[in-house]
Amino acid sequence: GVPGLPPAGSAVSLSTAAAVMVVPPAWQVTPLSAAAVAVALVHAVGRRRVARRQSPSRRRAGARRAVLVYAGLGVVVVASSGPLGQASMTWLSIHMATHVIEMFLVPALLVAGGPWVPLVFALPVRSRRAVLTGWYRGRWTAPLRGLAGAAVHPVGAAVLFNGTMVLWHLPAVYNWASWHGWPMDWLMAPSFVVTGYLFWRVVLASPPWRPRGSSLQQIAVVVGTAFEMLVLSVALAVLARTPVYSMHVQMDGPAAALRDQRLGAGVLWVCGDLWAVPAAVLVAYRIYTGGWRWSATSAPPAGSS
Repeated sequence: GVPGLPPAGSAVSLSTAAAVMVVPPAWQVTPLSAAAVAVALVHAVGRRRVARRQSPSRRRAGARRAVLVYAGLGVVVVASSGPLGQASMTWLSIHMATHVIEMFLVPALLVAGGPWVPLVFALPVRSRRAVLTGWYRGRWTAPLRGLAGAAVHPVGAAVLFNGTMVLWHLPAVYNWASWHGWPMDWLMAPSFVVTGYLFWRVVLASPPWRPRGSSLQQIAVVVGTAFEMLVLSVALAVLARTPVYSMHVQMDGPAAALRDQRLGAGVLWVCGDLWAVPAAVLVAYRIYTGGWRWSATSAPPAGSS
């Protein structure tokens, strides 16, 4: 049988599946969308404070970057709280499309927008100094700094990103999340955005910081991630002879669920690897114009990026 599918004669039957998996309304408030609105408000406060200190040219550049940040946060709200989020609970193919949005599009916009300086400057001066001093020099934050250092390292970021994608698509994990509902909003979607941000920081600059990865690391994470997306798509579309996600079997029947699973695998492959082309071109352009970067160097940080 399908892993995670309630057995015949159990309390959860086809007639109660729809009641267990409550399809959300067309517009709803999710933890991710609420966090996106909060970040946008805090960023706007910090952006105004930073702008007062900048020259007109830097102010205009900061305004352009802010557009990218707000665009990314806006996409989060639409994808997680709008009709797309509703449809993704019914159709696996649309669910896969939201995964691509949350892991690739949204984090890339946020990274390119360089949000951290405005976010830090949203705090009053004394609070800002206390927070930064406590983070960089505090003894109690030393273990956290160690974990953060491992997470933002190019290898750690790539492992977290790809591991998160694979983990949530394991049948046992996905079936648990879909039958309970809340893990989708509270765990799955936020983990996609967070690890996506870590991944894109390896490849993209986030002003005032340069990309975290060296040229070799950038090539490795782009190629390795594209390959992982291909393998996952092949596993769902070709190697799996039956539908593996029980909620969709219960809602649509085995035949329709298998068709949708293969369509979702195609979305994951095509859209999930579509980003790799411009990313590879960007890395190649940097190598061509600036030479091979053996290490990643950054401007002195005003806050963690």
